Amino acid sequence: MIEESVQAFIPAFNEEATIGTVIERTHEVLSRHCRSFEVLAFDDGSTDATPAICDEAAKKLKNVRVVHQANNGGGWGPVVRYAFLNCKHDWLVIVDSDMQFDPCDLEKFMPYLPDHDIVISGRKDRQDSSMRKLITFMDKLLLKLLFGVSFYDLHWIKFIRMGFVDKALISGDSPFIETDVLIRAKRRGARVKEIWLPHYPRLHGTATGASFRNIYRSMRDMLGLYIRLKRPAG
Repeated sequence: MIEESVQAFIPAFNEEATIGTVIERTHEVLSRHCRSFEVLAFDDGSTDATPAICDEAAKKLKNVRVVHQANNGGGWGPVVRYAFLNCKHDWLVIVDSDMQFDPCDLEKFMPYLPDHDIVISGRKDRQDSSMRKLITFMDKLLLKLLFGVSFYDLHWIKFIRMGFVDKALISGDSPFIETDVLIRAKRRGARVKEIWLPHYPRLHGTATGASFRNIYRSMRDMLGLYIRLKRPAG
């Protein structure tokens, strides 16, 4: 049983086909393994039945909370920023709502939480396009060249101990926010465990994470962090 508190943050934009299952499976795993937890469903301006499904889950399940945005916030970057800045728990895990990750696999992280500060998963038999795989490869290569750190997978499911997250340093609007947190935590001595988990094809909805805007903003923020870290103290 995990003694520290855990928040599972589930962002969703027009995921009516899967969001109910994701919330229920996430809640089931955390209720068995965590003494204190919250499942936060973040409706990012959905225009389908996603908001209603989230609200119904919150009525039915204890420790489920819903936040609604009136309009879509502009992609993965703002969602991740909101998650980190508003988390008041010991651990944060961001759970995709499209069922490419089965929330039942959250159970496989639990044995490693007491002795680690970051537990990060890689996508086994990744079910994505060649373009998305290429973007990930280039992202990991740049991370290794610029910062000297390497991870299985930068943009999939991970538990992060919030004690290693400096909220004052979180800025920007790109998906690089997550990677920024990992780099800083690693430099501060965070104990990292990496595991492989199954990856499933998206059967519903549309993926938007690999847009040109997201790629451009991530590259901009990556170079910005590199310059800041290389700058002499003071």
